[in-house]
Amino acid sequence: MTTGMEFKSKLKAELWRRFGHKDYPSEWDGNLLGGGKLSQRFWEYFQAIELLDLSRESVLLDIGGGSPVTGAGFFAATLAPHIKQVHILDVSIDQTRPADKNIVYHRQLATYDSICALLRAHPEITHAASISVFEHIEESVRLGIIKGVNDAFAGDVFVATLEYHTKECFFEYQLTARTLSRLFEPFTNFYLETMAKAPVHAESAYTTGLRTYDFKQHTWMWRIGWCLRLFGLYKPTRNVQVPTWYPLALKFARAS
Repeated sequence: MTTGMEFKSKLKAELWRRFGHKDYPSEWDGNLLGGGKLSQRFWEYFQAIELLDLSRESVLLDIGGGSPVTGAGFFAATLAPHIKQVHILDVSIDQTRPADKNIVYHRQLATYDSICALLRAHPEITHAASISVFEHIEESVRLGIIKGVNDAFAGDVFVATLEYHTKECFFEYQLTARTLSRLFEPFTNFYLETMAKAPVHAESAYTTGLRTYDFKQHTWMWRIGWCLRLFGLYKPTRNVQVPTWYPLALKFARAS
C-alpha cells in the first residue's frame, strides 16, 4: 500500500520529469521562465505538491491554472494521471482543446460567483490551489475568489503561491504585508497552517543598486581611493543586483 510520503514523492518525481521538457510546456512563455529547472516557478509547483497532501482519491480545483500561451494547464496535467480528477477554472483554456483524461475545464473568469457555482456543483472537490495568480489580478477580484472558497469549498486544504514584498510593489497587483492581510481576512472557515518563503528568486526579481567598494581589502588601494575622494576625483561605488519581491507559499486548513 502506498503511503502519503511515497505518493508525494511520486508526484514530485513527475514534476521533475516534466518541468522544462519540450513536450510539457509550462505557463507564460510555453516552456520555462525565470531561471530554468530549479527556478522560482519550479519551487512553486514543488511546494504546492508538498503542502496539498494529495492522494489517489483527491479531486483538485486549480484556480487560474490555465495558460494564455498553451491554452492548457501544466500543473493540472502533471497531477491528473495520479489523482482522481482536476478541475481548472480559467478563461485562458483554449476553447477548441479536447478534454484530457481526468481534467475538467471550466472556461470562465474566477470570480466570487463562478467559484461558488463551481464548488457547489462539485462537492466532491477535496483540495483547491491557486498558483501564481493573485499577484496578477486586481484586489477586488482576488478578494472575491477567497470569499468564494471560504463560503462554498467543502474540502479541507487550500494552497496558494504568490509574489510578495513587505512594503513595496515592484509590479502591478504584487502583494505586500497590508494587501496580503486584506486578501485572507475573509477566511473564517480556514486557518493558516504553513507559510514558506522560496529559497530562490526569479531572474526578473532584481533591481540595480549601488554599493561602496570596500577598499579596506587592499591597503594601498584604500589610501589611493581616499586621496582621490578628498579631491572629488573618484566616487567609490559599483553596481549590484538587489533582490526585491519573492514567492510565498501558503497552506490553509479547515478550521472546523
